[in-house]
Amino acid sequence: MAFGWRNAGLNYLEYSSVAARALRRVVTKEVAPKVARRDAMALKFSKWSEGKAGELKPAPVAGVKADQGTSA
Repeated sequence: MAFGWRNAGLNYLEYSSVAARALRRVVTKEVAPKVARRDAMALKFSKWSEGKAGELKPAPVAGVKADQGTSA
C-alpha cells in the first residue's frame, strides 16, 4: 500500500508541512494568531573549522532577499 503523499512526489516532511499549513488556515479567529506563530521557521548555521564552530548566522531562505532578514 502506497501513501498518497508519496504518490504525489512528496517526502514525509513536505507532507507534514503542507498538512500543518492547511490546518492553520482553517482554525477559528480566536486561536488563529496563536497558531500563525508556528508557521514561521528560522534556521541558523555555522561553518566548522578545525573542530570548532564559527559564528552562528541565519541561513538563507528561498524567496527572501538577504537584506530582509528573518525573525526568530
